Amino acid sequence: MKKFFIVLIMLFGLFALVGCGGNVIDKEFADLTEEVKTSSEEIKIKFRVPSGVISDALPNLIADFNVVYPNIKVELDAVSGGYTMVRQTTILDIQSTKAPTLVLGYPDHFAEYFSADAMIKLQDFISGPNGYTQTELDDFVQSYLDEGKNYDDEKPEDMYSLPFNKSTEVLIYNKTMFEAMKLKDDSIVIPKTWEELKTVTEKINTLVQAGELDEVITIAEGEKKPSELYAEGTFYPFAYDSAANGFITMTRQRGGGYTEKVNNGKGYIVFNSPENVAGLKYFKAENDARRYAIAETFNDIYASNAFMALKTFMTVGSSAGVGHNIPEGDKFEIAVAEAPYLAAKPGNKYIIQQGTNVAILAQSTNKQRAAAWLLLKFLLQPEYTAKFAMATGGYLPVRKSAYETDDYEEYLTNPPIGKEGFSMAANVALNYLDSGYQFFVDPAFVGSSGVRDEVAALFTAIIVNDKDVEERLTKAYQTLGKAYQRPE
Repeated sequence: MKKFFIVLIMLFGLFALVGCGGNVIDKEFADLTEEVKTSSEEIKIKFRVPSGVISDALPNLIADFNVVYPNIKVELDAVSGGYTMVRQTTILDIQSTKAPTLVLGYPDHFAEYFSADAMIKLQDFISGPNGYTQTELDDFVQSYLDEGKNYDDEKPEDMYSLPFNKSTEVLIYNKTMFEAMKLKDDSIVIPKTWEELKTVTEKINTLVQAGELDEVITIAEGEKKPSELYAEGTFYPFAYDSAANGFITMTRQRGGGYTEKVNNGKGYIVFNSPENVAGLKYFKAENDARRYAIAETFNDIYASNAFMALKTFMTVGSSAGVGHNIPEGDKFEIAVAEAPYLAAKPGNKYIIQQGTNVAILAQSTNKQRAAAWLLLKFLLQPEYTAKFAMATGGYLPVRKSAYETDDYEEYLTNPPIGKEGFSMAANVALNYLDSGYQFFVDPAFVGSSGVRDEVAALFTAIIVNDKDVEERLTKAYQTLGKAYQRPE
């Protein structure tokens, strides 16, 4: 945690150096949306996003925005390297007072920006003349909206960000293989629970080891048949794409605890619990039995590569990443279902909530802030959050009524060529909302991203490198240090 505090001290000190070649900044907030809406004055704003599907989807939507607000010029700042580089670049820009007007990010990123006094309180716009009514706020998926709260310890309900591009985890499976296996053993079904998964994966291993599935899918020259993969020890029926998500979801479903937030600048780790010890030992045993794997089991950072190579027939991964699991040509068909939950605790049908939110940064003028707010409101209309979701493929609308727009309903039932997998994932996500699943995201605080990194390393060490559960948990606490541990 010490390194975060050093960065934040730097941010506080440098944030005071307004000017010096940096942005023009209004220190006192004023809602100028009414003025900006009717002004002919050109106002320039910068919107920072990661390069890729998001930056590709936004230009057409921004063009529609400019039909309504031609005076607001939006510079789309697409940063290579994903959200890690978006965060790092933004921290450096805050230090030099050259921050963008808007930025996408995770709650733990925003916790750092907030601690540097570098974020605008969106609640002031939400409650203003061009804000949201309560009915409009109720139209947002509540768990998405909640991520924008709990930054200000004195006013925890105040919003500092809004949901923008959201996803969740789904079970992606080899439909071609499952249809073939069903003909050989009709008890092989798509598992809904971890208990069912254990039974089904054992039966899959039996078929694979016997070579009964070797001719189901035509493989390319140089590729190996499932029985050959099993013989060399590289076949596992199920794989979790993200070690961090696998661990954190386990803590929720088993009720073992993960972190506890004290305030924006501080939180404690609580994941060394009997429930989590039992969960880790369970998944370690499943891995030892060659029924359960993670991406690192295949010496990779994504399980999708193993999935396409027939080293696994099921993988839990992001709804936004379904496309990465679709093989070239017509090698096999995929399908999408709900991720497993623990049957022993049916009240804990937790599924992780992913994707980022959008914030307006403070190194800006009030006119720029107002222009940024008008852009946000435009893009978060039901019609446009649906358009954005369809354009990106794997992301989900953030407003409930967006699912009911004509275009999105057509997308769910009759998707365009190339978007079938994403449509299936969106249907699963919609089913989560209606089937007792609970989306969750753990409260962010300065340094919580470091905790996530450590539990990913912990899970990998136990599952892949056969480390002792209790010893590796102790090491994780030592690595994170006393600052993350509740005083005795």
